[in-house]
Amino acid sequence: MAKYQVGHYLELPREIYIDPAFLRLSDSAKWLYIVLKEDEHRFSGTNEDWFFRSNEDLSKDCGWKRTKLTRIKQELTKSGLIDTWQIHWLADVDTGKKSEKHVTAYRLKY
Repeated sequence: MAKYQVGHYLELPREIYIDPAFLRLSDSAKWLYIVLKEDEHRFSGTNEDWFFRSNEDLSKDCGWKRTKLTRIKQELTKSGLIDTWQIHWLADVDTGKKSEKHVTAYRLKY
């Protein structure tokens, strides 16, 4: 019956349910993957296969402290289900100085 309810939903790929890397994850790492999947839908553009999010924002999305986020993000990265890298943008185009604030970019396997 839930299949036909009106409202928002999150589509998860079937591959994660049979991927041994996903099945070995802790419940917290699985939750982080689901939150990242939602953020991917919200924050990636139509031409990009990646998105960015600050640790502060992602910890709020998960409902966790940043220390827990850091630990769980390491577990998820080691699984190979996500790629992460640090990015920042040009704060001053004239001087080429980059922004002080770094954010993490994410690319999900599925």
